[in-house]
Amino acid sequence: MARTGSRSLAAALLVLGVAGLALLTWVKASPPPADADFAGSGACVECHRKISAAWRDSQHNKMMRPADAPGVVVADLTHEDVAAHFDVRDIVWAIGGKWEQQFMGEDEHGETLLPGAWMHLSQDWLFQGWDGWEVPVPRRRCHGCHTVGLDAETGKFVEPNIACEACHGPSSWHVDTWGFGRTTSTADADVCGQCHTRGKDPSGEYFFPVGFRPGDRVEDFFVALEPTPGQSSSQWWGNGHARDRHQEFTAWSQGGHANSLRSLREGYDGRFGPADDSCLRCHAAEPILQPWLEVTLETAREPVTCSVCHNVHGSLDEARMVCGDCHGGAGSAFYHTPEQNAAHVPCPESAGVDCADCHMPKTGHVGGAYALHSHSPGIVSPREAARYEMPSSCQNGGCHADDPVEHFDPYFHGFEERVARLD
Repeated sequence: MARTGSRSLAAALLVLGVAGLALLTWVKASPPPADADFAGSGACVECHRKISAAWRDSQHNKMMRPADAPGVVVADLTHEDVAAHFDVRDIVWAIGGKWEQQFMGEDEHGETLLPGAWMHLSQDWLFQGWDGWEVPVPRRRCHGCHTVGLDAETGKFVEPNIACEACHGPSSWHVDTWGFGRTTSTADADVCGQCHTRGKDPSGEYFFPVGFRPGDRVEDFFVALEPTPGQSSSQWWGNGHARDRHQEFTAWSQGGHANSLRSLREGYDGRFGPADDSCLRCHAAEPILQPWLEVTLETAREPVTCSVCHNVHGSLDEARMVCGDCHGGAGSAFYHTPEQNAAHVPCPESAGVDCADCHMPKTGHVGGAYALHSHSPGIVSPREAARYEMPSSCQNGGCHADDPVEHFDPYFHGFEERVARLD
């Protein structure tokens, strides 16, 4: 009898074990449920301490902070013109601070955007023409990208700043299943594009893609402001380079990085040998960001996206990969081979010019200066700059920032002619 009981217990435990394993397998394989809720960034810390620490020091965690916290306010609130536009005692929240800083107060309806923006680079205030001055309603303009879990109708949100769930989606399922349940983790550029794009939602009321969740396509929730070829605007230069900030996704979409995977599969001419899985280290995001995955030329999904180059969990200015990792060495583009590099770069080595200075010139105006790199890769020649009255690539290395076009135009185009003879 005892032996029979032991066998029955063992069988029951085996059944429970198999059932538990099956359940665990199902939990791990299932997508997050549609009704998953926001848990807040505090729920992520215990298991993701290193990433959480990096995020806490990042700009993403400094997008909307209580203004009375130490070190938050960088604007000069004692400036003589401030008092004529708003009462500093009304300040509750500070927005940003690296490039520009704006402030919000609160009333019975929620947050209010106070009328002025501090230009951190030029150390001056703008009281007209600042980002948001025509529609100073945070619920419609700011909160979609400066908070997590926004209810666009009420203006209520789960937490301020660009926190974990802004990029990974609601994580209650992940938390409730002790980390076994999935949350969204993707190299998809649309995750960044939900905020690094200018335009409005289809209703025309909101300046962000209402209803977007990581894993969605921005274009399904948003109508982006696109450049018009040959015509400059307050957002774009006539040659397609961004003139204003928050347009990196649209600019990236027009360049070779966005098409890196498709061009390898469809348009590659075989000049560097056959297209195979080894090419993915520079043509797809997954092998770079998730090298433990078995990704092939047929199964790769994402091209060279934002997180390939940017350290998205920490300092965005700290490169994860640099241009030379893919555009350097004998197996790369013709002009980037060691024997051709001297002919490719018009500036002497002592100038300290790097790839981005020429190929991603600072055409974006922010904080009172042209300080943002274009994300539409392409050199802006002196003549092109003169045509659109915009910064040129030659003004980005630090040597010619204040020189007129006439100064370096003959040097640049003489260099172009020398390079053309190398083809």
